[in-house]
Amino acid sequence: MIVADIITEFGAYYLNSGQNLTRLYQLLRRDFVTGGIFTQVITDDTKWQASKVQMQRIVQPFQKAFTPTGTPTFTPAEIFQYHMKADTEEYPDDLEATWLGFLGGDGVKRSEWPFVRWYLETQFFPQIQEDMELNEIASGVYVAPTTGTPGAVSTAMNGIKKVLADHITAGRTVPQALGVIPSSDEDFVEYLEEFHKGMDVRYRNGKHMLNMSEDLELKYKRGYRNKYLAGTPMAEGTSLKIIDTNITVQGLPCMQGSSRIFATPKANAVMLKKKTQNQRAVDIQSVDRQVKFLTDWWMGIGFVLPELVFCNDQA
Repeated sequence: MIVADIITEFGAYYLNSGQNLTRLYQLLRRDFVTGGIFTQVITDDTKWQASKVQMQRIVQPFQKAFTPTGTPTFTPAEIFQYHMKADTEEYPDDLEATWLGFLGGDGVKRSEWPFVRWYLETQFFPQIQEDMELNEIASGVYVAPTTGTPGAVSTAMNGIKKVLADHITAGRTVPQALGVIPSSDEDFVEYLEEFHKGMDVRYRNGKHMLNMSEDLELKYKRGYRNKYLAGTPMAEGTSLKIIDTNITVQGLPCMQGSSRIFATPKANAVMLKKKTQNQRAVDIQSVDRQVKFLTDWWMGIGFVLPELVFCNDQA
């Protein structure tokens, strides 16, 4: 714990002047919302396997001779789970002779001090959710850890951007050549309308979420209002639906700073999970006067049929 500034301002002692948990303020953290765009699959398989099946045409003009055509083609699909964890350690004694001393305790076991419950509920578990949302689910590129060294940020799993890039490189996901994001809000509305037009006609009229950064979602809202609602009694309103479609625009925190836009049927987007309960559970270990917090779980995301991922050509 870093309490140097507290000691500098308030002194290296605890003086009970009514301070309590209500005087501990913090910035908002982002929740792990992107998990909601995936179909959850709970499995012990660390490599989930499926297959795409595509039948070739078989209808032909009649003749008495037997002239067979067409056969099914099977293409493998794999989604991997990644083992990830959260380890922290703290010395609650660091708080006792400071303004934060109310988080200390009278018992010998530091793991039973009030600090532990506060720490888990307001710091440890919320930070896991934010880390998954902002660092891993979209931007992650897996790197095997070096023994004894904490892994770097955004290396716990392959996230959405990496998975999509691999499918594009393999030729199984073909981006639409829409070019750079327009600077004009109104032009961006037309950009997304062209995106819809370029989707496979068999899926164009389905209900899809068009995923993008929250900045681009806001850009669409403003453009829609200016393009379609200006000068009407509904001028203050807006819409997240692309006009004349069943496509809804959705901003995701994990896509911040990215120009990538993508949509796919929810059943095609799979999130594998194992030991899911551990994201809200922790092993608390007392070692001398130090308290250690440990948890681990498995997770992975992917698209069963990469051909059904519709995206623009901007990363």
